[in-house]
Order: sequence, then C-alpha cells, then structure tokens
Amino acid sequence: MKLTKALNKTKLLEASLDTEEEFLGKPIVEGIEMVYMPHIKKQWEDQKNHSTKKIPTRHQVMVTTAGNMKKNSGKKPGMSLVKGTESAVTVTADDQNSNDVQSPRKIHVPSSTTKSQSFAVLVTKKPTRVSSAKAANKPTQPEKMGFPKGQRTFSTSLSAFSQDATCKPRTHVVFLKVHKSASSTVMNILFRFGETHNLTFALPINGASQLRYPHYFTVAAVEGFVPGKDSQFNIMCHHMRFFQPEVGKVMPNTTFYFAILRNPVHLMESSFTYYKGTSSFVKANNLEEFIDQTSQFYNASAKDSHYAKNLMTFDFGFNHNGNFSVKHVQLMLRHIEAEFDLLLISEYFDESMVLLKELLCWDLDDVVSFPLNSRHNSTKIHLSDDTTEKIKSWNKLDWELYVHFNRTFWEKIDWHIGREHMQQEVRALQQKREQLAKVCLQEGGSIAPKNIRDQSLAPLQYGNAKILGYNLKNGLDKATKQMCRRLVTPELQYSKILYRKQFPKKALRLSKPARLPKLYNRRTV
Repeated sequence: MKLTKALNKTKLLEASLDTEEEFLGKPIVEGIEMVYMPHIKKQWEDQKNHSTKKIPTRHQVMVTTAGNMKKNSGKKPGMSLVKGTESAVTVTADDQNSNDVQSPRKIHVPSSTTKSQSFAVLVTKKPTRVSSAKAANKPTQPEKMGFPKGQRTFSTSLSAFSQDATCKPRTHVVFLKVHKSASSTVMNILFRFGETHNLTFALPINGASQLRYPHYFTVAAVEGFVPGKDSQFNIMCHHMRFFQPEVGKVMPNTTFYFAILRNPVHLMESSFTYYKGTSSFVKANNLEEFIDQTSQFYNASAKDSHYAKNLMTFDFGFNHNGNFSVKHVQLMLRHIEAEFDLLLISEYFDESMVLLKELLCWDLDDVVSFPLNSRHNSTKIHLSDDTTEKIKSWNKLDWELYVHFNRTFWEKIDWHIGREHMQQEVRALQQKREQLAKVCLQEGGSIAPKNIRDQSLAPLQYGNAKILGYNLKNGLDKATKQMCRRLVTPELQYSKILYRKQFPKKALRLSKPARLPKLYNRRTV
C-alpha cells in the first residue's frame, strides 16, 4: 500500500475539475477504504439552492435569514455576568506583540490588502447580536452538574461565579495544533484538564513528540490504539497533519474538533525565526530577502517546504502549493467547516478561550493559562508595509483561511455569548491569570532562558529564537506547587509525564528519550 497515495488529499485540490460535483463524488481515500463525502455534497447542493444557508458542523445546524436566526443545538443558552476591573495581563499568540491585541473587534480587510478582492465564500447574513437585555430575560436554568470543586488543585478556587447551564462538560476533544499560533498554550490547557480529570490522551507512539508529522496522520501513530475496539481516548492534541478518516477511527463520533489560526503575516515572521534551519530559510539573511527572492530560496518539492509557505493550510491536510482559484479555496473552506466545530483566532486569545470554554461547557478556571513557547522581543522582526503585502500574497491560501474564519469566529461570539458578556468574561479571565501569576511566579512573568533555575522547566530552544520560561516561587505548599508547575511545564516535558502515566511499563523499557523533530534545531542557551 502506498500511504502517500492513500492519504493524498492534496491531489483533489490540484486537480483540474470540470464541476464541483465531480470533486465531491470522488473518494478521499484510495486503496485503504472508499470514503465518500455525501453529506458535503448535499450541503453543497443545498447551498446552491439556498444561498443563505451555512454548512453546519456535526453538532449544530445554523440557518441565517434576514435578521433572524434559527438554531438546532445542544449548547447551553447563556452564561453568567461577571464584573471586574481591567487587567494588564494578557496572553497573545505565541510571540505576538501586545499592541496586536486591542479590543474584541473584527478585522477589516481593505481592498489594497491583497491586491485583489478576498474570496467571497459563504455569503450569509450577519447573526443578530446577543444583547444584555436579551440575556438577562432568559429563564433560570437548573444548576450545571460540573466537576467537584474538590478536584481542583488550588486550595482556594478562583471561581467566584457559576454558569447558568444544563450542559455537560465535553471530554472528547481533538485539537489540531497549528504551528506558531499559540497552540502550545492551548495544548497545556488540554494537558492540565485531562490530567486533573483522569482523562486519557491519544499520545504519539514510543513517547514521540508528534503524531507522525509532517506525514498525514494514521492510527499507527497512536500508542495503545487497538483496531476494532471502542475508542479509549479522550483528548488528541499533538502536532499532526490532519486526516479525518484516520482521526475518526481513534476518536468517537461525539468528539469536539477545534483548531486555532493566526494572521499569516505574524505566523511567517515567527516561522522564519523558529525554523531558520529549514531548506527555504537557511540561506536567506532575513525574511525580507526571502520574500523578495522566493524563486531563489524556495523549493516546492523540499520535504520541509511547508514551513515557508501556507503552513496552516498544510497542517489542515491540504496542499500548501495548491491552486489559488476561487473554486479550490471554497472547497478547502467547506471541508474545514464540515470537519471542525470551532476555529479560534490567536490574536484574540482570551476571547478564544472564553468561547472555547462556553462550547465545551468548561469552567473559566479550566482555560486560564500562562503564555508558553513565546519569544524574547529581541528576536522579533519589524516588517515594512511592502513586506507585509508580499507575505500575504505568498501565503494566499493561509490568508483566505484566516480572513474567513476570523469572520465566523466573531459570528459565533455574537450568537453564543454576545460582545458585552464576552468583555466581562475576558476581564474575569485576565484577573484569574494575574492572581495566578502572583501566587506562582517568582518574577511575576516570563524570563529569559538563561535565567531559568529549574532546567526541567526549561523550554526547547528553536532556531534563532530565544524561548522564554518561568521560575516558580519558593515555599509553595504541595498542592499549589503542583498546580503552578503544571501551568509552566513546556509541552515536551509534559507530554513525557503523561506518557509515563498512561504507559508506565513501556516508558521504562524505552532506553532513549523521544527524538526531537529534525527541523527543530536544538541549541544550548
């Protein structure tokens, strides 16, 4: 069996298709099993007949008409109001500058941004904004059956309010860990939630750090997976190149799928620093030189070329060198909308975490975090307007992906929460982070790698980046120290801890630690 052929979703995007129906009638998998997309084909036909219909996710059907919304969903209807003062502590995308995150507003893409109009993909009416008056008039709901507070590791729980809800916390989750998009911080949130509630993880085989990336994901990449047996895993969140037919064999049908995106301009600036040792970047003196002379530095057939072009598109399983036509972009976005319940935006990290906990029916305490895998400011690059425009054009597929799902992100906020409630919840989340920083962190925030005292908490140093870390305060009691340590443990170390817990016998047999990804150039601090 030729795995590349069997998993080659990219050929569908590259193919010259006569009709959309021809694309939707083709099997995604050839040689392993015939996986057709009749549900997507039906959605496509419905959309042609009713232009205002959106492609639904697996758990929700949303139809928008002029000023009116109808919904069939199991999600909880509302949430509590929280008052608090503004906090100066914020989380941004991996290494995003603080001035990139201001207020929870949609981005606006002027016509000059991409030299051509952004693809109009799913034409829908803007959802009606949830007003505070509407939220206040909602009937009282029974108290949510959440996790016992006794399971919290922090002896004085920071949760001072409860959510009005009848929902049940979701415990089957797939997170597509998109590179350089604050995904390490999200991964830490999932690690902590799963460990606290004794959930099981779909971990890479032999204690590896990734699920076969950059190859397409297959079930063989998961430690302990038994074909034909009901899924025994709750959370999948390691790096992988997404391939739904294989992921669906590991996780149950009720699984919640989500991912996080980042502005491709910021992402590429970060990638150039982190992945300086890749074939596309290694000979370029700076990012401006690379983007001005891509034909000289970029080899589309190189195995690591995805780090330099449309990296998000690649992680979602599509061809990063694919066709930029309206048709192909539409197909890509429709596939992602059909396969994922939620796409978050890293430039609005706090808003993203509030929306995530709302849809997962988790508590605000569950999504509080410290930024992980972030860079020191000295390794960040200021880009000119001209370079910015060239990066957008070079990463055309990623740009269309980002613009589209930035819009749907705010639509979901308007529909599920409302802007006023969102602002209140964001303030509460920031206050919690600030309180935790006072409790846990010696310096009150992140520090340079050379100043990290406990080397077991030192993050891996990538490329030319200086990855920041944390020092914990001395004298913490056992429970508080455990909670604080979980918050600042880098992903590679945390992943090994979870592997030893789930597979203790095999972990003992492994004589060598998991090999680090080849493209991650480790260097001493």
